[in-house]
Amino acid sequence: MGQIAPGTPPKIVRRLQRSRIAYLLILPAVVCMLLVHYGPMIWGFMISLRDVNVFTVRDWMNAPWVGLANYAEGFDPAGRLGARFWRSLWNVTYFGIVTISLSYIIGMAVAHVLNRPFFGRTLVRGLVLLPYVTPDSVAYSVWRFIFQARIGLVNKWLLALGLIEEPLIWLVGSRSIYAVMTAAIWKGWPFNALVLLAGLQSIPKELYEAAVVDGASGWARFRYITLPSLAPVTRTLILMSILWNFNAFNQFHVMLGRDPGLHADVPSTLIMREAFQSFNFGVGSAMSFALMAFTLVFTIIYLRMLQPREDRRGRK
Repeated sequence: MGQIAPGTPPKIVRRLQRSRIAYLLILPAVVCMLLVHYGPMIWGFMISLRDVNVFTVRDWMNAPWVGLANYAEGFDPAGRLGARFWRSLWNVTYFGIVTISLSYIIGMAVAHVLNRPFFGRTLVRGLVLLPYVTPDSVAYSVWRFIFQARIGLVNKWLLALGLIEEPLIWLVGSRSIYAVMTAAIWKGWPFNALVLLAGLQSIPKELYEAAVVDGASGWARFRYITLPSLAPVTRTLILMSILWNFNAFNQFHVMLGRDPGLHADVPSTLIMREAFQSFNFGVGSAMSFALMAFTLVFTIIYLRMLQPREDRRGRK
């Protein structure tokens, strides 16, 4: 940095002088964030305010200005598209509640098993991650085959057990979302197990030893030691899972196609069809931007609610 005027430099200048190397090192990442994330966000917001369609997309900057009309069309519950959007928002919320809860419970159970010493534990820990590291296109294509009505393994097992009398249709209609839930849980719980296992390994063993001396049961140790100690990890894990689930696309698109149907349509598939199949880019951008704003507001509220009371009082 250049010379500063005589006298004691301001506090911010001194801080910049001390951290100039750090700022230079993060500069490429900041530039990439601006180009890859914030630039397209601003571009999408501008498109959402214009009537950009297949006829005006080549010169979208001069497309007719419609203001908030695209938002009104996309979110009007009485309209065709608006009603479908609100139903898709409910679908993804229901999908997230089930998959996040079950993935967390399974991941917690597996993490406890992997945290105990046994022969081949390192190998098992690696094998557990196979579902998570499998590419989405491969994993969900296999699950689509498993849920096929005539040749799928699910119906064969149910028929063999006598639970059904004829094959069920899983990939169309009201059952389709449960098929996707099953596949998403199978693919998501290993990540939960990995994160929770790391959290378990950071808990001092002395806490459990002291609890055993005091006569605490296994459930008491889990409730009063494990869960509170894992609270920071759990908060971050749940937040990440919620954001991923609200943007769910691959599992629905691979297993159910471009139009998953009313019972399994989610905002991402609806936006994709509206923007790139119907070529109504303005409305598609409006729904996409609104979904991003919704997740941002939810994240802020979520973090605010889980912030310790002492910190909230200190910032007031």
